[in-house]
Amino acid sequence: MPSLGALTQAWTAAEAALPLGSHVAGVWRFDDTWIGLAEGPAFDDYGSGAGRFAEQALHRLSDRLRERRGVQSG
Repeated sequence: MPSLGALTQAWTAAEAALPLGSHVAGVWRFDDTWIGLAEGPAFDDYGSGAGRFAEQALHRLSDRLRERRGVQSG
């Protein structure tokens, strides 16, 4: 089982990958699968990631959010 520190890092990475106006809604477990969910400002604006552990779900969510947000310069 991964540590609490790994979960904290995964949550922080997901928050850092969020598009403007979005938030991490939570992480839920369904049988052996964890789902991480982020919600945007519009009703149908959301992203998700799944994994065997909560931090895997959050890391996959982070990857999807970064892909969606695109490369940022600054």
